[in-house]
Amino acid sequence: MRWEKESSNSMSSIFNSHQSRIIALIITFFTTLFTLSVFFYLSVIPSDSLESDYYSDEFSGSNHYQYHHGGEAGFWGNYNKANLEEWKTWLGLSDGRDRKTEARKIRQLDELFDQRFNITEKRFARTLNAPALKRLAHCIETNTCGKDEEKVVILASFHFNNAMTGGTSGEDIWAKSTLEAFTSLNYTLLYTFESMDTLTLYQGLSDKVQTILWEGNQLDACVKRNSTNWETYENDHTSGKFQNTTSPKKFGCIKTTDYQEGIPLEKSFTFHFWQGPSNPLGRQFTLSPENYALSNKGGEGNHYLGYSIESRCRAVSLPSSRHHRGMALGKYAKYFNTSSPEWVWGKEDILGKAISSMPVSEETGEKFEMIATGGHDDDKTGKHEDMYKGINNLGKLPQQEWYQTLASSKFLLGVGKPNMSPSPYDALCFGVPFINPIMSWNHSDPEDWTKWHTQHDALRPYGAPYVYHVQKENGDQLREAMQAALDDPITSYIPPPMTKESVKQRHRTLVETDWKPFAMAAVKELYTDKAKEFPYLIL
Repeated sequence: MRWEKESSNSMSSIFNSHQSRIIALIITFFTTLFTLSVFFYLSVIPSDSLESDYYSDEFSGSNHYQYHHGGEAGFWGNYNKANLEEWKTWLGLSDGRDRKTEARKIRQLDELFDQRFNITEKRFARTLNAPALKRLAHCIETNTCGKDEEKVVILASFHFNNAMTGGTSGEDIWAKSTLEAFTSLNYTLLYTFESMDTLTLYQGLSDKVQTILWEGNQLDACVKRNSTNWETYENDHTSGKFQNTTSPKKFGCIKTTDYQEGIPLEKSFTFHFWQGPSNPLGRQFTLSPENYALSNKGGEGNHYLGYSIESRCRAVSLPSSRHHRGMALGKYAKYFNTSSPEWVWGKEDILGKAISSMPVSEETGEKFEMIATGGHDDDKTGKHEDMYKGINNLGKLPQQEWYQTLASSKFLLGVGKPNMSPSPYDALCFGVPFINPIMSWNHSDPEDWTKWHTQHDALRPYGAPYVYHVQKENGDQLREAMQAALDDPITSYIPPPMTKESVKQRHRTLVETDWKPFAMAAVKELYTDKAKEFPYLIL
């Protein structure tokens, strides 16, 4: 009996212990569920949504308003939205920003910009500003912005518009690559064409603007805007409204001591295709598509941003075979003018002799042909303009057809112009070698490529079988290069600095670097040390 009693007590104790654990688990479960629900609720709604537009001013004096809001204390009793924001900040669910006010100001900027600056056919890119500003306002208000989405880049060059509307110049191709890089980094992109629309966006977004890429003449116009009685729109940070101000106070565009609402010069970079500085702060603030420092004496060069043609090249379906032909680079007949000092293949028909010396294809028996794509067509007959004796001109081609024509050729030949064209990069990516004319060189050491001046200096470090460098008017070298390109085909090649990833990283560095120390150094070097006035403000 004693054993039975002890056994009974033991079983009862085990049962009670088990029951207590179940109850504790249930209490813990519901407590955790409630806590997580509160955390989730606080994290997904802005504090201001408790004072949402649903309870508009038309109910503010009515019983309906008091019923929903609990009188003056609001729905949450004495914990009004300011208290709630403090709780959310304390819990780590809020950063303490007044997101609704930020979003409202951006929407006001959107309305102002639409009223003040017209959208025309030639300024298509402006149509993209309103959706971008609306997305930015929404993600800020709801705290749903993606990584780096709040970083704004203003693109103040018409080449970005051209890049989206079919432009094919070197600058347009560079701009297209820059758009691709910035988009992949998730920055908010806005488009302007003049100093005033750029200033309007900057003043409306202020600290959110990381970088401005200017067309050179528009930055010049902005720099020179110092006068009185100019009309502008300024952001009244006290009221959060934009006001039309026509007071005769001194007005500017770039930030100065007298006009601190202006654009900081250290955020202003010039989009400049050629060599030489094109910015008040010099080379470091002049962006370049090529690393000109490699070819300049003393290693001087602008800020190498670069571009990539990788995406557009990879989108082209390459032909299964190539024609037994070469293609001359040059869309204007003037490039083939043998009387021009820029013509590199001499007056003795050096190019014609090289073309006629090329043998037929051993594989197909096809006769060698040299083609060109450019010139003007006769208005009456439609006949293509003659470019050079012995070259078959196919006329101007749509871009995709031009790509296919280049990709189905066996080499691309430079004739001296145009300089620094993107086309040789297209050729290399398609697996087509480029013959690069050398216009000048060190005659005592002709193999020293650092002393060469070529049609495409950026390609000087690359050699056969990708790039063949040929001295101008040297018929033997030209024939050898053409024959080698025919005999030794290459696969697709993209120079390492021009890959998408390399270009993307340089664009990230441009936007996310603090350029103030560099700007201060430039002011010292270019102005202070030379006793020149620098009227702009860099803080």
